[in-house]
Amino acid sequence: MAKLFSKNKILRGEEVIPARTVFDATPSEAKQFDALKSARPATADEIKAHAAAQAKADGKAFAD
Repeated sequence: MAKLFSKNKILRGEEVIPARTVFDATPSEAKQFDALKSARPATADEIKAHAAAQAKADGKAFAD
């Protein structure tokens, strides 16, 4: 699985991926999103920020 950063809102089947978020995609999906200019590979900082935000949303971390 590849970690991608969405540039735009993406509709993937029944799933809606909001703009400016990190999400997982298969290698073939990653190529398609890159060709459509709708997503790019996520940086390490974006992945860390997403993991921290997800932990707060799940109640597994304390809010700052």
